[in-house]
Amino acid sequence: MFYCYRLLIAIFFYTALPFLLLFVWLTGRHREGLLERFAFYSLPGRTIKGGNTYWLHAASVGEVQAARAIIAALEKMDSNAEIIVTTMTLHGRNIARKQLKSSIRCFLAPLDIPLIVERAVKKIEPTSYICIETELWPILIDCLSRKEVKVGMANGRISDRAYEKYLKFKVLFQHTMKQFDKMAVISENYRQKYITLGAEKTTISALGNVKYDLTPPQDREAIQQKLRELLNIGKSEVFVAGSTHTGEEKMLLRLYVSKYHNFGRLFLLAPRHIERTAEIESLLKKEGIEYQLFSNIQNGSEKRHQALIIIDTMGELAQLYSIATYVFCGGSLVRKGGHNIMEAALWHKAPFYGPYMDDFHDAVDLLESSLCGFQVAGAADIEKYLLRFKANPGEYRAACERAGNVAQRLQGCSQKQVVYLLK
Repeated sequence: MFYCYRLLIAIFFYTALPFLLLFVWLTGRHREGLLERFAFYSLPGRTIKGGNTYWLHAASVGEVQAARAIIAALEKMDSNAEIIVTTMTLHGRNIARKQLKSSIRCFLAPLDIPLIVERAVKKIEPTSYICIETELWPILIDCLSRKEVKVGMANGRISDRAYEKYLKFKVLFQHTMKQFDKMAVISENYRQKYITLGAEKTTISALGNVKYDLTPPQDREAIQQKLRELLNIGKSEVFVAGSTHTGEEKMLLRLYVSKYHNFGRLFLLAPRHIERTAEIESLLKKEGIEYQLFSNIQNGSEKRHQALIIIDTMGELAQLYSIATYVFCGGSLVRKGGHNIMEAALWHKAPFYGPYMDDFHDAVDLLESSLCGFQVAGAADIEKYLLRFKANPGEYRAACERAGNVAQRLQGCSQKQVVYLLK
């Protein structure tokens, strides 16, 4: 089945290649990074020979965040390691280049096509390949296995939808699953799913979620003080709506108008994708709501004078949680799978989130079992909680403390996974 798949993919792709290249040339789409897709990687000044080269593959931004924890654990175990990261998306690659050390080379992943994957493996020369979460590329993994490269999976998880698709092609993916030397997955539930797909029981272990293995900053108070001064907060109440998606901002404006507009409180709105800033500005203007952009305050061109601030810069949200009185985590009032609520818990904030937390249901279970996570259906529910916590501030303080304790207990997962994968 696998070799039939490989042959058909090669015939289809190389037959269509001239037309695909013509499409790229005429439209300009997919032009950026095209050479990397064909594994023409530039590795100037590469000097490490005889040591270990770890190839980490991440799908996009979320997996890049998990890769950061894996990389830190790898470097503890092997200080001379060479690390190369590939991503499926341009956005993921650009974030990786921005957030990871300059010594870590970051590229787009090669197309899973015969000859292209062989070129990628020959160019990178990995001793170990680790995919983050579920990135099953049959031709690449087969090539790595045949070259006797150690193949591993970190933070393995698989959605119900993807699981059903893989089951339909189980004969093909059985071959791929058996080529993994080790698989570190998030939970026992995922372990059983991978075994059903063909993974060997002896090569797979449930070791927790790397995305929740967050390292608290050493200078917590300094970060808070700097942000409070920048935003001229004083002791004002601050609501942070983090990683919001289309449709959620409109829902949350009810809360802003009723509780924060003209009440001496601050409302920070951080869209998941900053390229949506213009869309949010248009919505606010339509509603007659004044606002400021965080970038203008940050660069000193404006002083903070509005109650609503759009966070239009990358990489700020995790630290902005530090000054929050209350936190809402987006992607959860609309069907986007939610976002990492443990980022708020790390700062001892008990978060609010909507019902659509499919990608982080294990985090929801952890917080709700400790009574420090609150599911809401919209702004009206958040308002009810705010009134409750205003009347019972001790209850909210205790919930925030429990959230911090839960986040602290999850630290160390990355090291466990790396030790398991490499031993």
